Amino acid sequence: MRIDKVHIEDFKNLQDFQIDLDEREMKTVLLGQNATGKSNFFEALILIFKHLDLSTEKKRDYPPFNYCIEYRIGRDNNHSITINYKNRQYNIKVDGVKVKTLKSFFSDEGKALYQPKYVFTYYSGLSNKLKELFWDHQKNFYDKIIKPDFKEENLESLRKLFYVQLVHSYFVLLAYFSFEKEEKESIEFLTNVLNIIDIESVLFVLKMPDWAKNRIKENPNDIFWTADGLVRKFLEILWDNSLAPIYDTERKRIDFDDYESQDRLYLFVKTKSCLQKISSFYSGNTDFFKALESTYISKMIEEVRIRVKKKDIKEGIIFKELSEGEQQLLTVLGLLKFTKDEDSLILLDEPDTHLNPVWKWKYLDYLESVVNRPESTQIIINTHDPLVIGNLRKEEVRVFKNEGGKTITEEPDIDPRGLGVEGILTSELFGLPTIIDSHTNSMLEKRNELLLKQQKQNLTEDDKEELNIIFKELEELGISKTFRDPMYQRFIIAFKEKNKIPNKDRYSKHEIEEQNKLAFEILKDLEKEDAK
Repeated sequence: MRIDKVHIEDFKNLQDFQIDLDEREMKTVLLGQNATGKSNFFEALILIFKHLDLSTEKKRDYPPFNYCIEYRIGRDNNHSITINYKNRQYNIKVDGVKVKTLKSFFSDEGKALYQPKYVFTYYSGLSNKLKELFWDHQKNFYDKIIKPDFKEENLESLRKLFYVQLVHSYFVLLAYFSFEKEEKESIEFLTNVLNIIDIESVLFVLKMPDWAKNRIKENPNDIFWTADGLVRKFLEILWDNSLAPIYDTERKRIDFDDYESQDRLYLFVKTKSCLQKISSFYSGNTDFFKALESTYISKMIEEVRIRVKKKDIKEGIIFKELSEGEQQLLTVLGLLKFTKDEDSLILLDEPDTHLNPVWKWKYLDYLESVVNRPESTQIIINTHDPLVIGNLRKEEVRVFKNEGGKTITEEPDIDPRGLGVEGILTSELFGLPTIIDSHTNSMLEKRNELLLKQQKQNLTEDDKEELNIIFKELEELGISKTFRDPMYQRFIIAFKEKNKIPNKDRYSKHEIEEQNKLAFEILKDLEKEDAK
């Protein structure tokens, strides 16, 4: 799955919006200031594939905007797909040939051939705007897995759209340690990066879901509150391998002034070997993970308390006590491992928010090692951090900008690779005027302004006093009051005199180009003066 081009007619601030991605690249990183439309672009992609998947042979499902999308899909991306959607009408071409009957495209076979197998999304923000887009798929999934005649072999095709939440990190951890032989590399990652070396115990806190409160009246002795299907199978296995199941009713605080009464069941898995016995009933870590997640979706899991053992810590700690960065890294990378497959689209909206600088620096390397399917997977990432993009080529980057009230996207002229953090921040990628703090930068600007007046012999006594104060403060900061290179001082004075672009927090690509052009012109003039 590789998206090539997208045109969106009218969606939020994406007005006549176009983006051209390099479909040869597995990953593309989107840069740009807040409110330039990066998250809205993600939302639009989710809506496009959500409504395509919800469409069937008999009934169409329609997004709230007109669009055109071109992508490649299939083994070696051998099929080209073009979808023009306008005013509730789909016009679809496969390999350049118009699809005569849309039934074939929206059939189960057509979806398997021509639509992504997964659309995997992570969003680190506080808003639920992306999460809500997945509710229809989650409801369809839930309605099927709770049926008593549900067949596990159908599980794979049920969940095309997948929204990642923090609770998934618990299931990832359990799946890793349940299949240690198969997950040797993952266990090494946990040990070397997160310092987690083992699981000591697990406590499942289950609760009676709202949907069971009427059904339980017909069968009050049901130990799992009438749960059925895939969920019941997991609960029965868990029950048989837990220590002393305990029922309890607890008054839980759900808001600052609101409480609710919950009927709960506590199932304690006392050792890792007990956990592995539970997982042995499943064919692999992916199936075990999906059984855990299905129980959560059925609203029966209130909490999972995993006690882990960490390096250099004598006593085990509860997993949720780990830092947000540790949980975030495990959540995203772990979920990718269990949902990766051919023809997947992975959308990560600021997945580096809580990570430390070392993890940010290595983040894309972690992703590539986990996904490991560059020929058939596409990863699109939003970020504001220069550390994340330091190893990329320009083909892997798109910059979002707002020009005249319209969002545009561009491939940068330079590779981030080799620039370093300072170079990335002061290039067109971020457009900062300097990486020096604003107070010191203001002093330097004022110093240069006064040096220009001094050159023209226009300094007043007040100016001289202010310049001496600035020199003293800069010297305390380790910045010399004079320039060791006389030509550099002449350059600074000339640049200050001729630069007509006002000081600002961020410069556009054009303004950076103009300043660079001026700098080269001044250098040539200085060289000519010295040659005389």
